[in-house]
Amino acid sequence: MKRNVAAAILAAVAGVLLLIVGINGVAGVDRIFALLQDWFGTNEALRLLAYVLGGIAALGGVAVLFGAYFVATERVRTGKILITLGSGAGILTLLFFLARNLASEQFSYLTAVLPAVLGVALAIAARFVAKAKPIL
Repeated sequence: MKRNVAAAILAAVAGVLLLIVGINGVAGVDRIFALLQDWFGTNEALRLLAYVLGGIAALGGVAVLFGAYFVATERVRTGKILITLGSGAGILTLLFFLARNLASEQFSYLTAVLPAVLGVALAIAARFVAKAKPIL
């Protein structure tokens, strides 16, 4: 229980930071569904799922805050999904973002988006800290 409360606090801080900066996870959802569309072709069910998940991801920090609530109330799997969709990034995405900014020597830009980087990093940490109960 303490572990999930700590994860919920991390996710709440991440959600607030993402709200301040205005980062959302729509780009990640768009890339995933573009790949799925290449594999499976145009499918109405796939398109509907893309709209639903894209809508959740567009909420950004709000989705992460809802994820924090679900983690705190022991609905960890739902919370992790919302945190993932709201932050729209994983470790690799965050590392690529930082590497691209460092390679282009946009250090002032990096300091301008530091709250977003910190928010995404905290969201990733919250997903790792949260522990779901076994299903069976």
